[in-house]
This record gives sequence, C-alpha cells and structure tokens, in this order.
Amino acid sequence: MPHKHSSSSSDPDSTTYTTLAAWAIAVSWALKAQGLNAEEVFASAGLNLVDFEQKPSSRIPINNMTQLWQTAMKATANPAFGLSVSEHVHAVHFKALGMLIESCQNLAQALEKIIAYHALVSDSVQLNLYHTPDKVGFSMRSVEGVNISPAAFDAFFSVIVKFCRNMMGNEDFVAKIDLMRPEPKSVKPWRAFFNSEVHFNCDDNCLWLYRSFLEKTSLHFDEKVQQMNENAVQDYLQDMNANTWVDKCKKHLIIGLNEESPSLTKIAEKLNVSERTLTRNLRAEGFSFNQILQQKKQDLACYYLLETDESMTNIALNLGFKDASNFNRAFQRWYSTTPTEFRQQKA
Repeated sequence: MPHKHSSSSSDPDSTTYTTLAAWAIAVSWALKAQGLNAEEVFASAGLNLVDFEQKPSSRIPINNMTQLWQTAMKATANPAFGLSVSEHVHAVHFKALGMLIESCQNLAQALEKIIAYHALVSDSVQLNLYHTPDKVGFSMRSVEGVNISPAAFDAFFSVIVKFCRNMMGNEDFVAKIDLMRPEPKSVKPWRAFFNSEVHFNCDDNCLWLYRSFLEKTSLHFDEKVQQMNENAVQDYLQDMNANTWVDKCKKHLIIGLNEESPSLTKIAEKLNVSERTLTRNLRAEGFSFNQILQQKKQDLACYYLLETDESMTNIALNLGFKDASNFNRAFQRWYSTTPTEFRQQKA
C-alpha cells in the first residue's frame, strides 16, 4: 500500500481558502445544459451568478463553492453532477495552467505541473503522487478542517482526465479511481466516464494511471508555448500570493550525497521566518516538516529504484542514510517491501 500523509489536528479557517470562479461558471453552464435556471440555483446557494460572469478570473471562498456544488446536485437530483461539469471546462478557463498542462511534453510532466501550481485553481486541497512499479497515483484531499463537496473531486479528476485525453488521444491510461465519497446507488456514470474500475468509501481520493503511458510524448507538446504559459502561471501565483508553505518548503528541500542535510532551522532561514512560524504555518496546512522531508525521500527513493540503475548503497547515501541496511529498513517501513523487491517488480 503506498504511503499516505497523516494529518494534524489543526482547524484552519476555511474562509481563507479560495478557488477560481471559473468553476462556478462551468457549473452554471452544466445547469443550463440540463434545462435548469442557473441564476435561481446560485441564489439558493447565496450567490449571484452575474458577479462571476462579469469577473471570471476572480476567486470564490471554498465554503461558498461547496454550498454551490451541494445545491446543484440537489437541483439536478444527480449524484454524478460533477462529472457533467467537465464537459464545460476547457484549458483556457484555468488561465495559463490549463494551457500549460496541454503543452507539456508528457503526462508525467503534466502531473508535476498540476501539483506545483494547483493553488491557482484551488488552494484548499493537498495533492501528492504515489508510486508503485506499474502505476502512479495522483492523490487529492481537502486541507484538514475544510469541507469540499464530493462533486468537486469528481469534477477535478474528470477535468484532469479530459486534459490528459486531449494530450494522448483516447488511450486507456486510467488504471482505477479511488474515491472517499459513499458509494451511490448507481456507479455507471463514473465507470463510463473513466472507463476503469471505480472504488468508493476509500481512505483517499486517488486517480491511478498506468506508468507505461506517462513518458509518451503529447500530441500538443510545444516547448516555447509551455515556457510562455509557465511564466504566466508563476506571475499569476505571485500576484495572488497563493504558494503554500508546503510548496515553499519543497522548493528548498535538496537531498543528495554532496548536499547539506536539510533541517527545519535551515529551511526557516531560507524562507526568512522563525522555526516557530514555519511550524505553525505547516501545521495549518495539515503537515509537519518531518512529513514533508520523509515524503521527499520516499519520492526520490522510488525515482532512483524505478528510473535509474544506481546501486542500493548509492541510493542510500544519496538519500542521507548511513548505509544500505538503514535504507532497506526505512523502505520496508514505508512500502512493506524491500527496495530490491520493489525494483524487481517493475522488471
């Protein structure tokens, strides 16, 4: 079973978290496509649709968006309403991030960009990648203390798959979907959309993709367009100051044989904050520094084992372990298998 982060007992103020108003506009189009009065549904959720139509690049508090999702599902009497919203979402709606994703070289790069810049779309979720020998899991869950509608997770995953299909054609790269939401009376809409197994009542929301598809070159890869879009995404994030403290820490976490061992003190110095402030901010996002550091080591361990021919000793030293035996014990604790067995499974 892939490793998953544990969460702290923090209770952040959900009003500080926002999502892009483009989601609300896509919801309105999905409602109209089903013959419903979108303005009335928005009003029932305490929102004014005109506000979003006039300013599609604005932000909406996540608790308001959650209320809108719930009201829309009730109005349509459709538990799978989130899947239908993906029909009305296009790359341009997510500002430069949508265009950046579709101009990436491959799916692996696209997933990395989504995780790096997801705050542009919503800063109320935590995203992670899990690794197995034949699959990669794209995990998404809400920041602890923040309530997000199951329809929002359906919509996010379906939009990601839609973008990936645009990149790769209609190949079946989805291995399975794990969802935390209770199992509905009919699972057909989910299985039909993703064309894969769908599991409900899970411990995490996770989109599992076959590793064999991750490195295939996208149909729309354009390096110059990609760089232009990435610059635009970075400018937007800088303007909204949406980078999370977890993201900031990860950018400064460098692990390697010739690198200075990362520590809370050193990372706090680089971010120009006190250790206490950094610890408090990370806790508000549901993480500790040690969790971030361990996840970084786990990700690197999977990369070295699956993508390189490095010896166990070299991998251990690169990750900051004293020797291969210490690395071996840690890896078994993380994944319930040895590094050698993990690498052999891929072969």
